[in-house]
Amino acid sequence: MTLNAAVLGAGFIGKSFIRESLARGANLTVLDHKPCPAEFAGKLEWLDGEFSDEETLEQVVQNSDVVYHFISSTVPGDESDDAAELVQNVVQTLRLLKLCVKVGVKKIVFASSASVYGRQDKFPILESASTNPISSHGIHKLTIEKYLQLYKYQHGLDCKIMRLSNPYGPEQRVTGRQGFIAIVIGKILAGENIVIRGSGEDVRDFIYIDDVCDALYLMGQCETNKNIFNIGSGQGHSLNQVVGLIEKVLNKPVSVSHTESRFSDIPTSILDVTCAKQNLNYRSETSMEDGLIKTLAFHGLKICRST
Repeated sequence: MTLNAAVLGAGFIGKSFIRESLARGANLTVLDHKPCPAEFAGKLEWLDGEFSDEETLEQVVQNSDVVYHFISSTVPGDESDDAAELVQNVVQTLRLLKLCVKVGVKKIVFASSASVYGRQDKFPILESASTNPISSHGIHKLTIEKYLQLYKYQHGLDCKIMRLSNPYGPEQRVTGRQGFIAIVIGKILAGENIVIRGSGEDVRDFIYIDDVCDALYLMGQCETNKNIFNIGSGQGHSLNQVVGLIEKVLNKPVSVSHTESRFSDIPTSILDVTCAKQNLNYRSETSMEDGLIKTLAFHGLKICRST
């Protein structure tokens, strides 16, 4: 069945998903504030605009069966925010949900975050675990999740919620404020010292972007009644281990220093992905080392082929 979808946001995840979906024959309409990249020209309908522009938003979603929502103004490390970000993330999503009901959209796939879990004691983390976010990012994501489920109850709008771990891969911004691996690569390219918050023993569940896109595509096509899915590799690596793997792949040391951790830094986050395996036939196919090799090579760094 051909995927007929609207994609809101063409950042790292959105753009990668667009590329993967077009390769699978999907029919896409995209909303983003940037112009359409040359590689997508003539292959989809692209509208330049803002999430807050309701007239443009309606144009994007009105003929789509599925809406993919990737837009967020916060990142996991944000400890507090202002009213403008609350409006952009939560209030505008509410407007989107009302619009989806109005024009007859069947399903919305929302890119949520593992940050909704906050600090946990049992690992890997199940979807049924308590949700106690310790950052504004996690609070916004969880609030949107609740509204999605309310709209499913009230209006029958199918919702699929991806609680995503830590995605990485080619084209993730290396000068941004999100994505540990991307930030490390940016420092290496700039010849600068890598600053790690805390001891570097915080553990994350890193997932390569191709596996994320595969999960998103499956969520748009699935018929299961399940609504919430953890998407990650199901394995944990400390920040120090990631730096060590990068040194191995490059066959050279990198300069590292440490600074104080932040209140919003979660010590350990490893997701249980059993639900996605059973209900979506999802599998994380890319090993950490293979993903790092592909990502580092994309940025022109010389790979030690003996790995």
